Amino acid sequence: EKVSAMIQVPKDDEGMYICMVTRKGLIKRSSLDIYRSTRRNGIIAVTLREDDELAWVKLTSGNDDLLVATKKGMCIRFNENDARPLGRTASGVKGINVADGQVVGVATSLEGKYILVISEYGYGKMSDMNDYRLTKRGSQGVLTIKAGEKNGSLAKIVAVNGEEDILVVTNLGIIIRTSLKEVKVAGRNTLGVRIIRLANEQKVSSLCVTEAVEEEAEENTEVVSNEETTTNE
Repeated sequence: EKVSAMIQVPKDDEGMYICMVTRKGLIKRSSLDIYRSTRRNGIIAVTLREDDELAWVKLTSGNDDLLVATKKGMCIRFNENDARPLGRTASGVKGINVADGQVVGVATSLEGKYILVISEYGYGKMSDMNDYRLTKRGSQGVLTIKAGEKNGSLAKIVAVNGEEDILVVTNLGIIIRTSLKEVKVAGRNTLGVRIIRLANEQKVSSLCVTEAVEEEAEENTEVVSNEETTTNE
């Protein structure tokens, strides 16, 4: 067992919810109130099915949109009210059909107005959240980035406002920082641009958003704006 998520709860948390998403695409939404009292060794938050694991936990206001993306580059957007509130021991309902893939990222409309996606080999883009049509949970979603030999599988998806910095962590333990101000906003059905140039055998393994700071660009950080390619779904 290992820690999979940690969230900060505001003092005024009345009416807020916890949304949990597993690798196999199940979502469970529960009122934050039922987790108010805990024991030292913890309490059951979700009952996991065989060969599945809890990977994301999001705090929502009760009427937010959730965006769930898979390794194959598909993304679904649905309102959290499509998943009715469940008790602590429930396992959840299907949020996205992962087919033979798995979920790699979850974002909410509460977190930003753009969706930033990045592939294993450092290609990515920002797209307006409204480019993802609102639908019902349980489908495969729509294409958010074309995964392939050039850019690899989809690695991460986060919601941003477009003025932050991002910290990208590679599988070899290297951290690279770049500004989102240099990343072009592109349509959903595009390959994107090279956000980070990675050395051989490096892949994107994690991504986090942080406040922007003014500093000189690192030698191994490169943003290229002329590699955008439009693809068809």
